[in-house]
Amino acid sequence: MLLAECDPDGGAVLSGALQGSLAADVSLRNLAVSLRGEQPLRDAFWTQLVRLSDDHGHGDGRHVLLPGLTEPSQAASLAPEWAQLAELFVVIDRMPADAHDVLVDLGRSGAYGPSRVLAQRADLVLLVVRGTLRSVNAAQARAGMLRQVVESDPDRPTPALGILLIAEGTYGQREVEEALQTRVVATLPYRPGEAAVLSDGAPQDRRFVRGSLLRAAREACTPIRQQVASRRQRLYSPMQQRLAEVRRAR
Repeated sequence: MLLAECDPDGGAVLSGALQGSLAADVSLRNLAVSLRGEQPLRDAFWTQLVRLSDDHGHGDGRHVLLPGLTEPSQAASLAPEWAQLAELFVVIDRMPADAHDVLVDLGRSGAYGPSRVLAQRADLVLLVVRGTLRSVNAAQARAGMLRQVVESDPDRPTPALGILLIAEGTYGQREVEEALQTRVVATLPYRPGEAAVLSDGAPQDRRFVRGSLLRAAREACTPIRQQVASRRQRLYSPMQQRLAEVRRAR
């Protein structure tokens, strides 16, 4: 798994889950600087990753992090690199020998503006919504805008847009789907105490490892993978390839 923090407003894992235990000497910003020195993107990319430890404390490279920006003002300088980065993520996901699933955190605003290409190239775009009136109302406009972004490329079938529902509040799956006209792909329980381990580096204990949040997250992998597999089947079908060729010829 590769987690890439591509939120234009800045990254949070180094100061949150990792509690500032690692120096911010590798990051998305440093990657952009390396590219301006004419270093190939693929070579520069792997030097900017943090190897995360597994449950046994080993950093074996199976779980890696691309730390995000340290301040929002850095996002403007990345405009020329977003498209290159999006294409690299596609390559990394499909590497024959050492493929990584790529999870990109776009924050609240990363699916719009120059970085929107990351959403357009994704196999699945998930909008995280709580089941509260405030959250659903705020998500209505965003869901419409996001749908326009991911449907804007005529040469590619529409990327799957879905909801990751946080089960807090009075709105259930059916109400959220009706309000946002978007399918709920998976649901996670509202467990702020357990979530604090991931967001703020709170101490891990047996309750976290065996808790309902991680259990639901593991279960959510199945429908997410099914959505991805379905879209790839459409994307790489002979019919779709032929339609793309015809559009380009025009």
